[in-house]
Amino acid sequence: MGDDLELKTIQGVHDNNNVASDVCIEVIPEHGDSPDHINSVAHEVSPLLSTSQVGDGSGAAEHSVDDVNIEPDETELQRVKRELNTVVVWKLKVWTVILIILFLIALIVAVTLIVCAAGYDDEDAKYDRSSFVVERFFRGNFTLANNSFTSHSLTQPDELERLLEELKQQLTAVYNSSPALARYFSNVTINDFRDDTAQFELQFIIPSENEQLVRYTLSREMVKGVLLQHFYDQDSDAGDHLHVIPTSIRIEVGTKRRI
Repeated sequence: MGDDLELKTIQGVHDNNNVASDVCIEVIPEHGDSPDHINSVAHEVSPLLSTSQVGDGSGAAEHSVDDVNIEPDETELQRVKRELNTVVVWKLKVWTVILIILFLIALIVAVTLIVCAAGYDDEDAKYDRSSFVVERFFRGNFTLANNSFTSHSLTQPDELERLLEELKQQLTAVYNSSPALARYFSNVTINDFRDDTAQFELQFIIPSENEQLVRYTLSREMVKGVLLQHFYDQDSDAGDHLHVIPTSIRIEVGTKRRI
């Protein structure tokens, strides 16, 4: 009894547009082979996977797909909200943690600014008044507008003295409020007042090393500019009898002497 089997290939039949590509294997038994042996061989040569079912004349293969529940896509806003509401630590959500971090940053910046401002030491504000030993003088005049003082009233000593005192206080306030000149300003004197024009003298005291001061800070232009700006800022419509005409201001450098 022989063990060899003869395998014969049978081509599929063409049907319209569909071509059967399956290959059938026919097992031809030899003499003496038992039916059980034949079935075993046929099973071994059968395909491992079943072929797809063929549709009804359309040629499309039908596949079985398991039912899957597909949720619609989240919008970007919904996704952000979901992420912000995520609990991260100590039952705190993401948006709460972000707010806490921003608050801490703002608090640190504020504390830093306060500490820096409190600890800032302006070196320019430090000066030794006792080192100011050199006098510098300026002399000038200006004219009052809308003067309510009549020639008769100015002949009265009390009226004239009051007018001169008011002018002195006004000039003193101007230079004492100047950031650049206040530390050097010493005194102002009203020497004379006639025909609505006041004659005055300004006194400043500066250090012995004063070349830069004399050239820039205490120059004639600077001293006149401070006074000129003050009188330009006055309200001429206020009816003040001590209103000065800015264009009438004249200032010249006086004699410089040592104390």
